[in-house]
Amino acid sequence: MSFFENKAINPAAKLKRAISDDIITAAPANRTELIKVVVKSTNGEEAKQIVDAFISAYMAIEVSSSAQGQDRRLTVLEDERRVLAEKLQRQRKTIRQLAQEYGTTALGGRQDMMLQRVASLLAELTKIEARRINLEAQVQLLEQTKEQVIAPEDLLKMRQEYINADPAVETLTVNIVQLDQELIVANQTLASANPELKRKAQLLEALNARLEEQKKQAGKSFDDLMSRELVNAGSRSLIDARNELKQTAAYENRLREILDKEDAETIGLGRKQLTIQDLQFQLELDGELYDKIRRRIQEMEMEQKRPARISVAYNADVISIRDKRIKYTMALIFGAMALGMLSAFLRDKADLSLHTPDDVVKHIGIRILGTTTSPHAIKEAYLQDQVVGDYQTIRANLGLMDGGGIPNKLVITSAGPGEGKSTLAINLATSLARADKRVLLIDGDLRKPDIANLLNLPKGSRGLQDMLFGKEFDRAVCSIPSIGLDVLAADSRNADDAYDLLALPVVRQQINAAGKKYDHVIIDTPPVLAFPDALLLAKIADAVVLTSFAGQTTAPDLRKARERLAEINVKVLGTVMSNVRAGHSYYRYGYSYYAENVRSRKNAKRAGINLLLPMQSSEDNINGTDSPNEKMN
Repeated sequence: MSFFENKAINPAAKLKRAISDDIITAAPANRTELIKVVVKSTNGEEAKQIVDAFISAYMAIEVSSSAQGQDRRLTVLEDERRVLAEKLQRQRKTIRQLAQEYGTTALGGRQDMMLQRVASLLAELTKIEARRINLEAQVQLLEQTKEQVIAPEDLLKMRQEYINADPAVETLTVNIVQLDQELIVANQTLASANPELKRKAQLLEALNARLEEQKKQAGKSFDDLMSRELVNAGSRSLIDARNELKQTAAYENRLREILDKEDAETIGLGRKQLTIQDLQFQLELDGELYDKIRRRIQEMEMEQKRPARISVAYNADVISIRDKRIKYTMALIFGAMALGMLSAFLRDKADLSLHTPDDVVKHIGIRILGTTTSPHAIKEAYLQDQVVGDYQTIRANLGLMDGGGIPNKLVITSAGPGEGKSTLAINLATSLARADKRVLLIDGDLRKPDIANLLNLPKGSRGLQDMLFGKEFDRAVCSIPSIGLDVLAADSRNADDAYDLLALPVVRQQINAAGKKYDHVIIDTPPVLAFPDALLLAKIADAVVLTSFAGQTTAPDLRKARERLAEINVKVLGTVMSNVRAGHSYYRYGYSYYAENVRSRKNAKRAGINLLLPMQSSEDNINGTDSPNEKMN
């Protein structure tokens, strides 16, 4: 295209439109520092001129804007450096003012000395407080007693000394001693009847009595004197104690004043030390920032002296281009298809559930006895015929197992709940009964019995429990004359004791007796992996059929159920897969068989290969049951 053919259009507007329409593009080249300018045009020379002009204008603008940007950044850095310089000066001045009082910024030693002085003052104050408390106790005691207290032994000694020192007592004591000596001499020289002896003895007694009286008077005098002395001494002690207490309290108050002052000075010194340290730390940080800004300013000044950092690597040139949109579109389509196939493959690998009979054979290796078709896979008009055909096929394959016909006692169970075992048991029993067989259907699932509800039996039907509790078999059985089927139903009232009831010997006895009376005994049990009840009933029966539900039963569960049954030597005939699509059914055609074309009949012939055994002809009859081909034909 030519950009300036229409002179009426402003060239600047034309360029803007070309840029918005991606006709002119400028973008970084991959893995380089180059900027690539591309102009899509049919006029090569004009495009080269536009590219060259674009690059020239860009270089001019880039150089100018780069210089302006550096100038602005340099101005900002200069302002920041100036602010930091002023801040550093203020911080240094503040630190100098704080340290001027002590002549240094290192106040740690002075603070340690002040702390030691405060500690010594505190210790002295503690001693003075203890002395004051002691004096207060003494004063309180002296105020209560009002006299000085002397030890009893000391007081007794002082009293005895005072009495002995009494002049009258001393005189009487000397006289008594002399008279006693004279009496001793008189007793030796005079006769015993001499009146002089009697007179001296009486005088001695009188002197002794007088001495005792004098001692009492002296003791009383001592007591009076001591009482007065003790009162006077207590008053003096109280006065002395009060004076000492007053002096101690004054000393304590003075110590407290000094300690408070010293403590305040120590705290102030510590705070000043912390302030100085904070200021020094901030000064250091600001100094580092100042140095970084100064170095950056020097670098930017050096960068301004360098030549321009942008140059032309390659001149404009004209090259032909190819439209790659078709290629990209095809690549996107094929990539999406590949991703979809990969996603489907991974989802299929992660899905452990079984969807078709072929999945069962491939992953488990168990025989397929038949299938039941999903009611959503066929038209409603053909549903009844399809169900009949499905169960005729199942009966036919059961009859072909080991060439011995359908077992007399057959357990229907599954790996987990909701996999169609009860439905299979009812329909199989119904199909056998309609083939003129005497059939007994037993609901052996005492934990979740469903047969009574599915067959619309009278409410409260619990024939199995009644039989186990002693009721006669004929009275416990519920008959359905319309199809010729006998049923031993159950309810859930003994769900907690299900295992104990089924483990009773009478269960085996009654089932064996029923096996002799009926052609077939079909037993519905709980899931194998859920409860051990199924193993008890499977051990009694002749064989077991496992059911599986397409899209729900997983390969590990079905394999584990089969292994559990094999561990107790139970014969597993195979599995019946329920809810399969019509294309995977073992009875594919049903009512509309003759409406199919030749190709459909060929497909039907190939479908017979998926059966466990070849389909029997109309002339064959297995245990008196109808052949599946009779229904199909």
